[in-house]
Amino acid sequence: MLLGFDIGGTKSAVTLGRKSGSGSIDIASKTALATNKPVYEMIEALFVAAEKLLEEQQVNKEQLTGIGISCGGPLSSKRGIILSPPNLPGWDNIPIVELAQNRFGKKAFLQNDANACAVAEWKYGAGKGFSNVIFLTFGTGMGSGLILDGKLYSGTTDLAGEVGHLRLAEMGPVGFGKAGSFEGFCSGGGIAQIAQTKARQEIQMGRKVSF
Repeated sequence: MLLGFDIGGTKSAVTLGRKSGSGSIDIASKTALATNKPVYEMIEALFVAAEKLLEEQQVNKEQLTGIGISCGGPLSSKRGIILSPPNLPGWDNIPIVELAQNRFGKKAFLQNDANACAVAEWKYGAGKGFSNVIFLTFGTGMGSGLILDGKLYSGTTDLAGEVGHLRLAEMGPVGFGKAGSFEGFCSGGGIAQIAQTKARQEIQMGRKVSF
């Protein structure tokens, strides 16, 4: 049995998975929570949700093989610390791996969410059998995970492939403090900015706007 936590800027999720005989991972149970609490209250809510899933599936903590945690960067996968992600205000230097290991008594690992997605697709999904894979995330922010020559490439500081910072235009929706960036145009937050701008333009022209 494997326990997974995904920490996002808008919502987070807890997943309990089971290794199948074919080597794939079957989802035994899953739940989602809005990321709307102060840092340590949110972490406690995630841990409580995980314990509830274990109880519902009649799984003891001792039966867990390991714990995986994904989160938007910047973070340190080697030290297991979340380092001030722009879409998670207040999540500064959070030792999430240590907290999870102390709570559940099993080895835990932290990885950039786009990197984790890239590995999952490479191992079990659309990228299976390929040596080079690019995975793009389009959520509250935007990220990229890279599989190069048959292995995850995360760079020296776990920030490899962060294409969201590329500037596509001199002006445009803001992503990570940069107007006209790839993240600004393509992330959930950026698309909302585009819609708001279009709506204001329509109103200024005297046109009715409905949602």
